[in-house]
Amino acid sequence: MDCFFPTETIKAADRADYWADFLVTVCGNFDTVVDDWQDFKGHIGIRNSGGFDVAEISNNARKVIRTKKHAAASNDKYCFLIMQQEGTAMLSQNGSDVFLEKGDMTIIDSAYPSVFQYDGFHRQISLHIPRNLIESCFSDHKIEKATLISGAKGMGAITRNFLHSMYYEAHEIEDQDFTTMREMLLRLLSTTFRGDAPENTVDLKTRLLNIIHQKIEQHLTDPELSPLLIASKVGISTRHLHRLFKLKGISLGEWIRKRRLHEARKQLANNYFSNHSIIQIAFFWGFNDAAHFSRVFKAEFGISPRQFRQSKRIMQ
Repeated sequence: MDCFFPTETIKAADRADYWADFLVTVCGNFDTVVDDWQDFKGHIGIRNSGGFDVAEISNNARKVIRTKKHAAASNDKYCFLIMQQEGTAMLSQNGSDVFLEKGDMTIIDSAYPSVFQYDGFHRQISLHIPRNLIESCFSDHKIEKATLISGAKGMGAITRNFLHSMYYEAHEIEDQDFTTMREMLLRLLSTTFRGDAPENTVDLKTRLLNIIHQKIEQHLTDPELSPLLIASKVGISTRHLHRLFKLKGISLGEWIRKRRLHEARKQLANNYFSNHSIIQIAFFWGFNDAAHFSRVFKAEFGISPRQFRQSKRIMQ
């Protein structure tokens, strides 16, 4: 999908608000500093490539700022891999300044304030990567300040060309290729930043499943827990989510049900929860029907919830 900021059809007095709205939708909260909105020109194109949002942003603004207030008020969970396509840019973040010429790249964390300064018209590609994927790929590496990645040669040049293709070839990438795309990108970044050999990186499927399990555990008591909610938290499609669980030999729904049943079973066996009724415990763990809970509990453990609780009281 391409989102276009039509400067020619927007009144000069309205351009600031229109541009701010577009930028928030694509990148989050930033202030754009322009000498004269009457002469402002800007374009934002955004596409989904391999399950990632990748944007091409061009404009003739003088400065773009993400303040401490913006960062503190936002719930952005992304890092931005930025490549300079045209013009030059100076990026400042956490006391580090990076000068970007054509083909150069940097990666920043949206959790920190940043300032982009430009000299005339410029064009950049920005790839949005969920922070949890970056942190799971580099367990001891956090993107706390801007770092220059030269696109002139070596792994930097390969990463530059890959990022360019992610945007311009997005419409040719099929859903079944998303996993491959993601793994290739993360391995490229791992090698480019740290010189790690691909075999030393954790398998992408394993990383994603670990993150998915974490999100399920965090929301296990939520009766609204669903594939859509989990997929949105992890930053993948529901189709890909179900595909990952199929590799485990169990459906997502069955996994969640088993986890909830085992947690409910622990509370039924614990004297601390003796003043909680069976239905209270069942409802707490996301079940909303007493008969259904009793049925699936017995199917899982070979005994009804009531019989199980009574047996534990006799043993104690």
